[in-house]
Amino acid sequence: MIRKITIVSAGFILVLFFLFLFSHKIIESIVFRPSELDSSYVFRFSRPFEEFFIETEPGVNINIIKFPVKNPKGSILYLHGNKDNLIRWGEVASQLSVYGYNIYVFDYRGYGKSSGSPSEGGVLHDSEVIFNKINQKFPDEHWIFYGRSLGTGIAAYLSSKCKPKGLILESPYYSMEELITHYYFPYPWYDQKIAIPTYSYLKESSFPVLIFHGTDDQIVPIEEGQKLFHSIQRTRSSMVTIEHGTHDDLSEHDEYRKAIQNFLYK
Repeated sequence: MIRKITIVSAGFILVLFFLFLFSHKIIESIVFRPSELDSSYVFRFSRPFEEFFIETEPGVNINIIKFPVKNPKGSILYLHGNKDNLIRWGEVASQLSVYGYNIYVFDYRGYGKSSGSPSEGGVLHDSEVIFNKINQKFPDEHWIFYGRSLGTGIAAYLSSKCKPKGLILESPYYSMEELITHYYFPYPWYDQKIAIPTYSYLKESSFPVLIFHGTDDQIVPIEEGQKLFHSIQRTRSSMVTIEHGTHDDLSEHDEYRKAIQNFLYK
């Protein structure tokens, strides 16, 4: 009996050891789900576009698509969700050009034709370098940052550094650490966490923030968006709750289109 208990205990300790050893990789695989593309892949979008690369650090080249418009009101930098690549996200982001803005969207490191491996520190670093280099190449005084799902925390971080004219967050989370703990497993014992504390990045924000969230979102619960909104609530910020909206269909609702138009035309 004692021997059986000893074997079970040893097995349990071994499982905990491997969880500790590989937990960061497990967590990264949950947060970042890249889909790679061959470097020779040729994009095809429904709108005219330009493609280019920016090196954010040695060995990391980020693939960027620009959807230009005539006589732009400003520029939007779009930070996409945690899976797929520019085949999907380029088309999604390009729809915003109907509001008269130049649109820029890029694949995170390790996604699509972008080199490197995704990590919290890596994607945050890349976003800042990319924005600064794009703004040097295509200067604009009216920048809007747009984050969707995973990209909401990255857009919030970038906003805290680069102070846009406005920030749009579609299906945001209060913090990635809290979202992972809620959905998958608690990991307070592990110090190499993926935090992305969206709320913290927006504490000192002075620019207007527009939040969208659907009541039927099964990926990032609406409570995450509500908690974030209440943490930054101020005169120039607003939250649009879309009844029966899910994680991927908010742009199909009239409430979304009206709110986006009002926000971008101010």
